[in-house]
Amino acid sequence: MIKLKKLIIFITILVIVTPGYSYAHNNILNEHSKSAILIDQDTNRVLYEKQADEKRPIASLTKMMTFLIAIEAIKDQKVNGDDLVEIDKQIAAIKGSTCHLEIGEKVELKELMKGLMLVSGNDAAMAIAKHIGGSEEGFVKLMNENAKKIGLNNTYFINTNGLPVYDTKNPELDPKENQSTARDVAILGKYMFDNYQEEVTEVTAMHTYSNEMRHCTYNNTNPLLVEVSGVDGIKTGYTDRAGYCLAFSMEVSQDNNNAKDHRLLGVVLGTGNKNDRKIAAESILKYGKDEFHMEKIAQKGQIIGKEKVQDIDGLELELKAGDDIYAVLSKNEIFTPKIEVQSEKIKYPIRDGDEVGIVKYYNDSGEFIQSGKLLNSGDTKKLPIKTKTKILYKYICNLFNK
Repeated sequence: MIKLKKLIIFITILVIVTPGYSYAHNNILNEHSKSAILIDQDTNRVLYEKQADEKRPIASLTKMMTFLIAIEAIKDQKVNGDDLVEIDKQIAAIKGSTCHLEIGEKVELKELMKGLMLVSGNDAAMAIAKHIGGSEEGFVKLMNENAKKIGLNNTYFINTNGLPVYDTKNPELDPKENQSTARDVAILGKYMFDNYQEEVTEVTAMHTYSNEMRHCTYNNTNPLLVEVSGVDGIKTGYTDRAGYCLAFSMEVSQDNNNAKDHRLLGVVLGTGNKNDRKIAAESILKYGKDEFHMEKIAQKGQIIGKEKVQDIDGLELELKAGDDIYAVLSKNEIFTPKIEVQSEKIKYPIRDGDEVGIVKYYNDSGEFIQSGKLLNSGDTKKLPIKTKTKILYKYICNLFNK
């Protein structure tokens, strides 16, 4: 009996001092950063977040927007990647992390873009801004316009590189800095990868940047590139008030747990030092990869359900998935479909393959997981004449009521 009591006491102590994986892991996730988020690029599902909507200075994560505008300016043929940009006195005088650009030097725009993202060159940011926007002020206006277009609702830029701007007349005041949130930075990263993945990773996945013409070689400032397999971006940042920040991306390959390749995008803001920044980002990526998987939840052509439409007896459509539908799910996560027929898309005669609505998937907690388009399966030509007449009457009434 005494031995049994000792065993119970030992097991109790063991449970108390040895927390489960999820608890311990989430402690690590919460420990180092002030704000953080992890999303899946394809589905846009948020896998982890911490104070993700808290506005904070983002330091050189600013350069993601500078880089994006440069990519789009080249794509729209407003400038050319081979353009030679002349370095003036203002550009060469910029401090902090720089590419050591010199007055009178002429550097190709595409080389400045590499220096911007890999070296975090503040001088490269100014040079790009002047070349594309005519001035830093003109370029900053483009940055804020682009932020609104993309949906960065809590982001505002005052410069192109993320350096703090001090009031020279009142140096004791806190400096002004570019402001954003972990969620907004993740949205920006998703937009970049959704639209320009090749152009982005061509630069951000480089471990080393060398420019023979300028006789310089730099290592990428992103610590995850050599630490975590599959990481190919995006950008580091640091100022005293912003702390150590990182926006990162990782491709998760198709395997036994994942039905197809997918990409995780994450952001950590406000960590205390470089090592904490790396630990925070690594642990969040590990959590996303270990605790979630990409699953095909519906196959193209699969019957999802039946639905009565237009309040007409006898008009029941059999609905099928328009495409393969994938979702990122946690282990043993249960989900249910909810069909939404869009009556404005239903016009008689309804043929096989006509798009008639969408299906939305939710887990048991009511969290939205994924959606897909629904097509009609079958042909309404086979309906009874009475039902066809009701449909035609309803359609004519709708026309006159518009």
